[in-house]
Amino acid sequence: MAGLFACLILVITPAHAGRIEAGTFTAHDTFDNQSPVRVNFQQAFDTPPVVIAIPSSNGNNSASIRITNVTTTGFDELALEPDNWDGRHIVMVTHYIAIEVGRHVLPDGTVIEVGRNSISNVQFGSGFTGGTASWANISFSSPLGSTPTIIHQLQTANSETRSVANQSSRPHITSIAQSPSISGFQLAIDRSQANSGPFPSTEQIGWIAFPNGGSGSFPDTGGTTINWAASTTSANIRGWDNGCFSNSHGQSGGNPIVVAKKLSRNNADGGWLRYCAINGTTITLRVDEDRDQDNERGVATGDAEQAGIISFSQSFHALLEADLNITKTRIAIDDGRGGDFATPEAEVDYLITISNTGNSPPNQNSVLVTEQLPDDLDLVLADFGAPGSGPVEFQQGSPASALTCTFATFASTTDCYDFSTDGVNFGYEPVDSGDGTDPNVRFVRAIPTGFMAPDSGSGAPSFELRLRARIR
Repeated sequence: MAGLFACLILVITPAHAGRIEAGTFTAHDTFDNQSPVRVNFQQAFDTPPVVIAIPSSNGNNSASIRITNVTTTGFDELALEPDNWDGRHIVMVTHYIAIEVGRHVLPDGTVIEVGRNSISNVQFGSGFTGGTASWANISFSSPLGSTPTIIHQLQTANSETRSVANQSSRPHITSIAQSPSISGFQLAIDRSQANSGPFPSTEQIGWIAFPNGGSGSFPDTGGTTINWAASTTSANIRGWDNGCFSNSHGQSGGNPIVVAKKLSRNNADGGWLRYCAINGTTITLRVDEDRDQDNERGVATGDAEQAGIISFSQSFHALLEADLNITKTRIAIDDGRGGDFATPEAEVDYLITISNTGNSPPNQNSVLVTEQLPDDLDLVLADFGAPGSGPVEFQQGSPASALTCTFATFASTTDCYDFSTDGVNFGYEPVDSGDGTDPNVRFVRAIPTGFMAPDSGSGAPSFELRLRARIR
């Protein structure tokens, strides 16, 4: 009986949603301490994440927040002021989001993407000399299901030439994005109006893309339900001199974490966002800018900016990952004489069960199951289930997996099943050897389509594969 089992392989693309964190930190008072200060993550990441932050409007001087030295355990923060200010700034409560780089699937099947790109393209305001304005075209790993909202942040400070925050930053730079689509967006370094200092060096810019208008929920590491929402505002955000401009962030009370970034560059002076206030339902924003070319910090109504906003219902750390388990059992033997003995010519039915006990789906179409037949078994080519169902039957478990798997023909290259003689090339077309089997088939592969549902607390979603083989 031992010879009736063989190696069974389950492969999934490493693309769980991974670790996500959101919270706040206080950008420290650089009058007292001009050096970067370390912010520790609530829990360690598996790989260094992208960190994106928005500071408050505390302190009337122009100011941005610098994020550098991102590791699995934390990052450095430092408030910067552009030229025409003294360089030092008072405390600013800052909201941040940190997510590992990659294409991720949330428990409800929402696809998000996070990237980190080396960018040398620069945007700047009027009066600048010494370079050419351009955008970098960023492509997603594959098209998203809908147009996303984008938030972004410099992750490095390669261009800095001065001793900050003892002095103002030179060149003072931030990041800017525009023109999101299902396939990508445009990204650049923005030096706004600042004409002092050299042309920026290549910098790393991190970005996060969530579906615009989307919302959902997932559990954090403590089991608390975290709600998320993402949106892109209309062009309604004006400058520091014009006041604060309110937009919904998609939450409904409590103490949400909200990060917003400019998603347009309508105003030639450039600039970056700071928040005035965040409450349970709205965030008020204003465009800040330097005073290098003039003293005004206003934005005309016709040049008002859009913002990408991503919010979470509270501070949290989440580990979202699939956890697929596989079992194989013999469910029947028919020796042709009414018995269940494993004798030559007996037919053996197998049941392969794959379940997801994790809290997130694996990536779309990433579950791949390969069955290697033992040397003394040949695949029976007759329909296992209903007519036309093929030699492998797919059934949903309970709860259902949400995957689909269909058989077309042995020659099909687009259905769920593939066959192989060597386990390497899966383009083999089985042929009846005369007894209803094909001894050349040594491997059977199934690739169901869709997202495999996660365990939502009512049991592990699963699916089953049934096949029949004949003992030689």
